[in-house]
Amino acid sequence: MIASLQIERMLVTRGPHVLYDEPFHRGVNIIHGSNGSGKSSIADFIFFGLGGDLREWKESASRAENVYLQVATPSGTLTLRREVSTDPARPMSIFFGPMSDGLAAAAEGWQHLPYRRPDHGYSFSQVLFKAIGLPESISDGSSNITMHQILRLLYVDQLTPVQRMFRVENFDTWQTRQAVGDLLLGIGGYDLFDKQIDLRETEQRYKEAVASYRSLVAIASGYGENILIEHITAAIAQMDDERIALLNSIETLTAAGDDPDDQDRLKSVRSQNSKDYNVARRNVSRLESEIETLEYEVADAEEFIKHLKQSISDFDDAALTFAALGHLAFEFCPSCFAPVEPKEIGHCELCNAKRTDGEEDSRTLAVRLDLEMQLKESEALQADREADLSTKQAALRVARQAMRRATSTVEFERMGAVTGRESAIAELSRKVGFIDSQLEGLQKRLELSRRIDAASIAKEDLNNRITRLKGEIEAIQRAQNKRKLSAYTLVSKQAKGLLDQDLQEHSDFGDIEHVSFSFADDWVAINGEKNRAGSASGMVILKNSFALAMLTSSLIDKQFKLPRWMLFDNIEDKGMVEERSWNFQRLIVRQSAQFEQPHQIIFTTSKIAPELDGSDLVVGRRYTRAARSLN
Repeated sequence: MIASLQIERMLVTRGPHVLYDEPFHRGVNIIHGSNGSGKSSIADFIFFGLGGDLREWKESASRAENVYLQVATPSGTLTLRREVSTDPARPMSIFFGPMSDGLAAAAEGWQHLPYRRPDHGYSFSQVLFKAIGLPESISDGSSNITMHQILRLLYVDQLTPVQRMFRVENFDTWQTRQAVGDLLLGIGGYDLFDKQIDLRETEQRYKEAVASYRSLVAIASGYGENILIEHITAAIAQMDDERIALLNSIETLTAAGDDPDDQDRLKSVRSQNSKDYNVARRNVSRLESEIETLEYEVADAEEFIKHLKQSISDFDDAALTFAALGHLAFEFCPSCFAPVEPKEIGHCELCNAKRTDGEEDSRTLAVRLDLEMQLKESEALQADREADLSTKQAALRVARQAMRRATSTVEFERMGAVTGRESAIAELSRKVGFIDSQLEGLQKRLELSRRIDAASIAKEDLNNRITRLKGEIEAIQRAQNKRKLSAYTLVSKQAKGLLDQDLQEHSDFGDIEHVSFSFADDWVAINGEKNRAGSASGMVILKNSFALAMLTSSLIDKQFKLPRWMLFDNIEDKGMVEERSWNFQRLIVRQSAQFEQPHQIIFTTSKIAPELDGSDLVVGRRYTRAARSLN
């Protein structure tokens, strides 16, 4: 699938009032108006409507409540809706069909999706990636690659410094910029990005593991050599033997006499031990019952998951069949076998409903996403059940051990006679208690020793993981080098060709031998010089030429994942003379006309080239301060 995106209509509302409602088209779309007339607000609404995270709105734009976008994708027509707010990470509602149907549909007809990936289900970025034809982000690391991050490179705005390619934002990382740039140029998916993020996090965890290990060793240093596991286990075994000998002595003394008070006390102890046994037995019974229920649920859910996987497979087979055969004409009703009257072209052969271009693809995407979401949620719930089952099985083992101890105590009491000398038993019991306290201390020391061993192993594992990740990153980079060279060379060549067509009387680039760029470091350079342009307007031309070069390169090379779409809101920014702006506008139109592949370029201008003013390329009317873009 070739990645593609096209805006077909944008609607901005405040309650029942329409603030903006205009259709867009393939190719070049020009938003024209004087400075301060609201052109940038329209660009911001497009950015926000597609999934950008916009929090600061111009005063006129802040009056809006909802932004609707009808977009065409390879998977069909979608309608997107977002509520305008200063809150970050706003969710999105998606209707799988044209806007006219979406506006008439009930709330249940829309899918409400969060900004960030939830534990169960999809984020709106995941759905849009699938519809547009972008690789889906699978791992937790890749969840950082959202529509917002993609749009940061596709939306050339006015507020970002002209030296930077990506729309400016806080907490920006070079790994994210590199991943987005390489993704759009078709260099790779998320493997390299995921491993770079994994390496960064693993190195941090390694530092923490080293600190934890040193802290535990410092605590253990007070015990000297007695912290070794073999020494501790030997000491525990010796004390266990002493404890058993003392208990045997207590058993012997209990046969020496039958003091009535001791007998009453023994009855009380026996009663308590019996209660403990009953509690342990009920706990075991409860856990066995819960485990039996869980095992049934796990087995039942496994069958449902198999059913969903089969349904998705059958759905894909049906979609392939439909793609191969097209719409089927029925002579007889498949339900009652009555003759079916011929239908008009473009209508369903059974129900006679009119078909809309892209609508069936949208419904297909919606059904498949619903099946995938059910599968994802079922697998997540199944994982929770299996984890719960494992926990309960472990608890059952502990409970059975406790019941065995309680059973042994009760059986021991049943075999014993009435207690004898209280003072001797008390002394022996005191010694048993002392040994128990020593055993508790040894057990804690043993636990500390085990923690040190575990910390040492974890530290070593993390160090090995760092070494492995570095090797895997190098391997991926080597594998991508050929594709990267091809894609970067094409963009560089296209950018040079565009810059060579800048007006010579205003150009300050000199002789251009090559154009280089770095997504990670966020710069474009001419002949290796990042600030080759001697003026701010020259930097604007350089930045816009690079963005346009990425778009035209995607129309030449099908491996590009850039969705054949670009938005410019700075055509004549930084005091550019109108002749230079006109030249770049004409360049955009000429470049667009060279390609038959579907694409869309949207740009705003206050200095429209004379021959473009009033043409079919202009979207809406000319906006002024008195008649702004938002009604």
